[in-house]
Amino acid sequence: MMYIWNGYAVIGKQPELTDGMLEVIIKAEEMLAKGPENEYSVDDECLVKLLKGLCLKYLGRVQEAEENFRSICANEKKIKYDHYLIPNALLELALLFMEQGRNDEAIKLLESAKQNYKNYSMESRTHFRIQAATLQAKSSLENGNRSIVSSVSL
Repeated sequence: MMYIWNGYAVIGKQPELTDGMLEVIIKAEEMLAKGPENEYSVDDECLVKLLKGLCLKYLGRVQEAEENFRSICANEKKIKYDHYLIPNALLELALLFMEQGRNDEAIKLLESAKQNYKNYSMESRTHFRIQAATLQAKSSLENGNRSIVSSVSL
């Protein structure tokens, strides 16, 4: 729930809290890797990667964050229950691209997230964030491709 209601954007402003959260997430990731596989394993691993990617993003470790978000997308066909993970990973990857001024790429990801994924948990909240990000990315393109993304407002 903390993710859905932008808790990471708030905590991300305080590196010491973000570092602490990242440590907890890395421990969870290690426990999942050591534990027995079950029908929820891929879903759990992808959830951890989403949260880890957010922490890395706010710590300025952009390449690592991107790798985590892309890893979720690469596991799309293996996800059995937590179908919200893919559109949210696409959203977060798009927001990351927007911060880098890669607005054309971001818009494509946002359109994919909106058009290709339906009937998942908290879909309306995710669509609201997708719509807001799309408007910002398009506005940024019209104004000279500057990075104007505000993670708190999205």
